[in-house]
Amino acid sequence: MYDLITSVVLYNSKYSDIEKYIAQYFGKSINQKLVFVDNSEEDKIREYINDIVGINNYDIDYMFSGNNLGYGKGNNLAINKYLGQTKYFLISNLDIKFSIESIKQLIERADMIGEFGVLMPKISYRNGENQYACRLLPTPMNLFGRRFLKFMKNYVEKIDYFYEYKFSSYKNDMIVPYLSGCFMFTKYVNLIKENGFDKRYFMYMEDVDLSRRMFKYTNRYIANIEVFHDFKKESHKSKKMTLAHMKSAVQYFNKWGWIFDKERKKINKEMVQKYRNGEYL
Repeated sequence: MYDLITSVVLYNSKYSDIEKYIAQYFGKSINQKLVFVDNSEEDKIREYINDIVGINNYDIDYMFSGNNLGYGKGNNLAINKYLGQTKYFLISNLDIKFSIESIKQLIERADMIGEFGVLMPKISYRNGENQYACRLLPTPMNLFGRRFLKFMKNYVEKIDYFYEYKFSSYKNDMIVPYLSGCFMFTKYVNLIKENGFDKRYFMYMEDVDLSRRMFKYTNRYIANIEVFHDFKKESHKSKKMTLAHMKSAVQYFNKWGWIFDKERKKINKEMVQKYRNGEYL
C-alpha cells in the first residue's frame, strides 16, 4: 500500500511546469505515486512522461481523459482508480511548490491525528505573503458581493475579514470547514466514502463542496508546514472564467441553500467564536 498518491489535473500544460512538479515530488523515504490526468484535447504528453519515468524509474501514472472533463471529474478518475491502494490522497494544482520534507511532515501529522477529512498546510505566495486559504462556508454575498462590489472597498474588506479567517492569527492549527482545492491532503478512506468530487461542477466550487462534505470527519489547517502557490486568479481576469465561476456558484447554492442554510450558519458561527476567543488546537 502507498503512503500517498497524488493527483494533478493537466490542461495544455507546459512540459517545463510538469518537469518541475515531478522534480520536487519524489523522495526516497516515502512510498508514493504521482498521477497526471490530462484533460487536453490531444494526447501529446504521454511520450514525454514515459521518457521521464524510464530515466528516473519514478512511479508515475499518466491518464489521458480524451476531453476536458473539468477539475473535479478529472481528479475523480485518479481517485477511483486506486481503491484500497493508499492511506492518503493528495489533490494538488500543478502550480504548487513544496519540499519533500513538507510532504513527510504532513504524513507524520496525519498519522498522529488519525481521523480527519482534509489537511491543508499554510498556503503562501512565492514572496511569502499569506494567501488566506482557510475559509468559512460561503454565503452568496461572499462570492457575488466581493466580485461585483469592488467599488465598496471597506464593505468587501469586512466580508473577507471573516470569510478568509483573518479574525484568526493563522499561526496556530485550526479546524476549518472550507480548505482551498489547490492542495487538499485527504484521508483516502473518507474521500472514497464521499465519492470524491461532485461531478455537477465543471470548474470552481467543487473544492468548496467536497471540503464541506469532508468536514464531518474534521478538516484541519496545519500552521507550521508551508507550501507555495502561484495563484493567478484566472476567473478575475477572464470573462469566460468569471461566467464559469458564477455558474458553479449557482449550482452550489442550489444544492446547499441560498439564504436559508442552517448548517452553514451554525458552523460559521462556531468557527468565528472559537478562534476570535483564541481557542486554538
